[in-house]
Parts: sequence; structure tokens; C-alpha cells
Amino acid sequence: MKKITFLAGLAFMLFSCNSEKKESSDGTSDNATEKVSNKDSGKSYDCLKDFEDDYGTLLTKEEMASVYPIADKAKVELRSGSYGQHIYTWESDRPSFTMEVSNMKMDVPDQNTIGIKNLSFYSDKKELKSAISSFDMSYKKLSDAELEKIQKNLEKADEEVKETGKDFMKVRAKSSWDAVEGLGSSSWYKWSDQWGGELVVLAGRANFTILTKISNDPDENRELAKKLAEKVIAKCK
Repeated sequence: MKKITFLAGLAFMLFSCNSEKKESSDGTSDNATEKVSNKDSGKSYDCLKDFEDDYGTLLTKEEMASVYPIADKAKVELRSGSYGQHIYTWESDRPSFTMEVSNMKMDVPDQNTIGIKNLSFYSDKKELKSAISSFDMSYKKLSDAELEKIQKNLEKADEEVKETGKDFMKVRAKSSWDAVEGLGSSSWYKWSDQWGGELVVLAGRANFTILTKISNDPDENRELAKKLAEKVIAKCK
């Protein structure tokens, strides 16, 4: 809990500046997306709190399999909490890929992956529109003015926050997220050739992440992830 509180405080400190446009990480403005995605800005989706300790029900194996078949021998990782997950992995027909760790190269199986992780919630005291703004700030392309504001915030922070914040911004700078239309209150997607697709979804004050890799096609994986996210969101309808 202490770690979660620290990270939440760090995010608030870094991104405590407002934005009028939702913009993909490639720099393209997406005003149409903003109008569509904000359609759920008045709904809290608090019912998803019932699933914090039951990821197996948050997105069931049956619900996943109804969208994409899961192999009988698939391995499952299931745990609860803000860092919980319900993820299935199994062998694919794709070749292994090579990754380097501590100057050592190793072959890693390119497995099929499908699942959900990291269900968490903004405070009930936070207005829903403010939650959307905070969420988008974590994934949108930052303007020069926003980057300057973050740098000033870091300069005023204590050493622990300052160093962690700098590391966080280095990782963020290497990430490229695309806005996803018409899903929840706001959604963003990124693709990795090695690890597959990652779809982050905000529904009211609830946010969660869908993981998919069933091919080397980013668009196919994004569409699969959207269908899975819709099953989670539908639990509050």
C-alpha cells in the first residue's frame, strides 16, 4: 500500500498540469477521439471495485475464450489487488526472439498472451473529468510547456521523488501510445514486437490494462484487446 501511495503521489506531482487536447504519442491531435471517449465521463464504474480481489471474475477464462480460443495447455497467472492479473500464455507458431540481459543474450519463446492486469481506482474525491485529464497525461504526447512544468515540479521535490521521477520520465519518453476511440472514458494502446499489445483503459474512476499477443499484427491485437475491455466495462451496465 505504501508503494501504491508513493506512485500515486509521484504521478500527481509530475502531471499536475492541465491539457485541452487529447493527443497521440506520435503528435497527432485527436479531438474526435476526445468527444467520443468522454461519453462515459459521467459514470464512475464503481461496481468494478467488487472484482479487486477476484480477477478470475473480472475477466473470466470463458469470456476470453469467447473472443479468442485459449489452448488447453495454456499456463495461467492469477492474483488479486492493484497489481493483480489474470493472464494466459501458451506456445505459438512464431519463432523465438533474442533479448539481452546484463550483456548476456538469450532466446525467449514468443508465446501467445491474453489477459488483464492492474485494476485500480482514482479517489472517490476526484471529479470524473479530472480523472480523465490525469489519466491522459500519463500517455499523451506532452507539449514543451507541460515538460517544462514537470521539470519544475521535479526540481522542487525531495531526492527520492526527484530520482524516481527522472527514471519514470526516461521510460515514458521511450513509450509511444495511440489514443483509442469510443472505449470507456479514455483508452490508449501501444505495441511491442517482442511483448505484444498493451491497452490501458479508464472507465470512470476505474482503470485497467489488457494484454494481447496472438500474432505479429498490431491492429489485430488491438481489436482483440478492445473486445476484452468491453466485456469488463459491460459488468457495470
